[in-house]
Amino acid sequence: MSLFNKKKDTDYAYAVARVRSNELSLLTEADTEQLIEAESYDAAMNKLADLGWGEVSKDTDYASYLEDYFAKHWAFLEEILDDIHELDLLLVQNDMQNLKAALKSLVLPTPVDGIYTQSTVYDTAALTDAVKTKEWNELPDFMQEPAMEAYEVLTKTANGQLADAIIDKATLERVLYLGNATGSAVLANIAERKVATANIKNALRCAKTGKTKDFIERSLAECATLDKGNLVDAALAGQDAVLSYLEMTDYREGAEQFRESTSKFEKWCDDLLMECVSEARYTPFGVEPIVAYYVARDAEVKTARIILSAKKNNLSADMIRERVRTLYV
Repeated sequence: MSLFNKKKDTDYAYAVARVRSNELSLLTEADTEQLIEAESYDAAMNKLADLGWGEVSKDTDYASYLEDYFAKHWAFLEEILDDIHELDLLLVQNDMQNLKAALKSLVLPTPVDGIYTQSTVYDTAALTDAVKTKEWNELPDFMQEPAMEAYEVLTKTANGQLADAIIDKATLERVLYLGNATGSAVLANIAERKVATANIKNALRCAKTGKTKDFIERSLAECATLDKGNLVDAALAGQDAVLSYLEMTDYREGAEQFRESTSKFEKWCDDLLMECVSEARYTPFGVEPIVAYYVARDAEVKTARIILSAKKNNLSADMIRERVRTLYV
């Protein structure tokens, strides 16, 4: 089944042409190196301003600055796409983050402001209202069961970690469904890699913190390139067992990177996704180049955040380079 059967690839010609034009302003390796070599945090911020990311002042908060920059490009995608649901594969995690936030606000004694994520597919106000009134059937179908299960966990056991794990697993299952439902081999591969790397991270985290088998099983999603049962058993045995299992899969490089450092492992996870996305760069028409553009913008914002945070903490250029992700251009 394809989610996009109603459209031919050539129907995206205008949107793809706009994306190709905007790709010219993406961060390059040379831009990134200049940011890394900037003599200070302020110098790096000024470099971004010179690149057209927006004006800065001494009072500019880099987190808000980057959010505003990404919001501008999100508005561009909303402008060129007839149906923003075509990006569900990438955005559903934002909606599910908002579901988590709404559920926690419901059970916390005092509401928490500023916890909702921008760039979503579903209306955040409608989502929070449905949770607030416990009208679960007002949520999108795929959210209803995990929302009710997570709410029950929060109210009966106050186990926020398990509630998060339930929502996270549902997110991964939705990502995989959407990737396979597009009818695009490239997008299906992107979804598979996103789910697999998330499973690996979750397994390593569960192994480190000594989670129970029930918790681990409720945290991991089924996917084609990893055996969930083997991964659960490995996580129960510890991080070394997880890495040993990975060494027998397509993700053996991830095990090597994790053994070196967690920052190298995190970089490997993001770079693996970028490898998949790069395939879409050479697709002349269709939704794939638009998906690739979103991921590329997200990656450059992540790169800028890593560099600016490092500059704030006076890390060396070499330490920053170790953390910086592979870019789209």
